[in-house]
Amino acid sequence: MGAVVFHGFSKRMMEASMEALRDGELIIYPTDTIYGIGCDMKNSKALEKLNQLKNRPTNKPFSFICNDMSEAAHYARISNAAHRVMKRFLPGPYTFVLPTGSGVPKKMASADRAVGIRIPNHPITLALAKEFGAPIITTSVNVSNEQPLNAIGDLSHMFTSAVAVIIDGGPLDNVPSTIIDFTEDDPKVIREGKGFEEIRPFLEFSHS
Repeated sequence: MGAVVFHGFSKRMMEASMEALRDGELIIYPTDTIYGIGCDMKNSKALEKLNQLKNRPTNKPFSFICNDMSEAAHYARISNAAHRVMKRFLPGPYTFVLPTGSGVPKKMASADRAVGIRIPNHPITLALAKEFGAPIITTSVNVSNEQPLNAIGDLSHMFTSAVAVIIDGGPLDNVPSTIIDFTEDDPKVIREGKGFEEIRPFLEFSHS
């Protein structure tokens, strides 16, 4: 049985997405950068399914979506310096790598106890995270090291057959998020993506 496809925001879309997430299924959704695929952060079987689908190393940590800064603070330790930048630029097209907080399952954290947090500036993504009441895994809709997807019409059968819900938000920019590592006092730009030029003047950074 294939995925149920929804076009834009609707009550039925939210209900189906919540049911899928609670049942340990995968969903595809739009963000403020590219399309994301994700699941319940705390469901280990769903995480395993996602790793297999993307042919992704199991020891590579995922990023996840929070609906606001207060939720993010439960899952990451946010320094004063990081908080100033995040408060100014979130919601937005950024992934902040931060020290792991108490709410993160061990399987979710990297070997150096860091996590990636997204608060995308997209109404559907934020509504999903708020309604679910817990972080949702976010990773690009592609096999590892291949080009990410920016239009639902380009989805391969491999993905449509593996997910329960697809939310079509129309064509998106094919530009991933800017990734900033705030695990130490001196932030490092891991990837220059969407929004980089806007945030750049507010960082004293070095490239990894």
